[in-house]
Amino acid sequence: MRLVTLDFEGVKSRFVLFEYEGQGRSLRLVKDDRARLLEGIASSEFFFDVESGALAKVKRDKYRGRKRPLRWLFRDYFEKRLMFQFEARKEIRSQRAVRAAGLVTPRCVAWGLSFNPFNRRGSLLLMEHVQDVVTGEQHFASLEVAGREAFLMRFCGDLMRLARAGYAHRDLHMNNLLCTARGEIIWVDTHVRPLPRSKRGKWREVYRSISNPRLLDDGWREWLHKEMKRRWKAEDQRR
Repeated sequence: MRLVTLDFEGVKSRFVLFEYEGQGRSLRLVKDDRARLLEGIASSEFFFDVESGALAKVKRDKYRGRKRPLRWLFRDYFEKRLMFQFEARKEIRSQRAVRAAGLVTPRCVAWGLSFNPFNRRGSLLLMEHVQDVVTGEQHFASLEVAGREAFLMRFCGDLMRLARAGYAHRDLHMNNLLCTARGEIIWVDTHVRPLPRSKRGKWREVYRSISNPRLLDDGWREWLHKEMKRRWKAEDQRR
C-alpha cells in the first residue's frame, strides 16, 4: 500500500494504491484519442500513464455533494470509500476469479482510491495496456460466417470455464472483450456474479448472461444459445 500523487492533466490528487511497484513515483495521466474512444463504449473515464503507457480506468462518484449531499455522503463516500466497496476493488476481485478460471485478462498494475472528499474521482484501476487489439465487436464484424462460428466456439469455451469455476458474467457484450489478430480473447470487463447452487439455477443464470441483447444480433445469439446448451448438457452427463 502506497500513498501516490496522480496528475490528471494538471489536476493533482493523492490516492492510496495497492499492488503498486512504482516506489512512490508520481503518475502523470493524460486523456488522448485512445482514451476518448474507450469512453465512447464504456461508462468509466480513461487515461494513459505517460511514462509506463498503462491504462487508468477511473470511476467518479455517482452523486454530487452539493446537489444530493446525503446520497453522496452515505452512498459514494461512506459505503464505497470508507467501507471499501469502491469500483476498482470489486473489479480486481472479479478479475482474480476470472483469471483463476483460466481466462486471459490484462495485468493489473495497481488499484486504489482517494479519501479526499473534494475529489470526485474516487476509484482507480491501473492496468497493462494491450497493444494491437480491437474490441470484440470490431473483430466479430470483420469475420465471415465460418470465422464467426470459430470465434464463438472459443467464446463458449471461456464461458464454460467461467461457469465451472462458479461464475457468470454480469454484463456480457462484445465491447467487454479485446481480440488479437489471431482471435485470442482478452477479458477487460471482468464483473462476474456467483452462480446459484442448484443445477437449474446455474443454467438459468448462464442463460440470462448470454441473452443480453447487446451481445449479438438475434440470429447469432440463437446460435450461441444452442452451442452453450449443447456444451452444458455434455458437461452435465460427465458429472
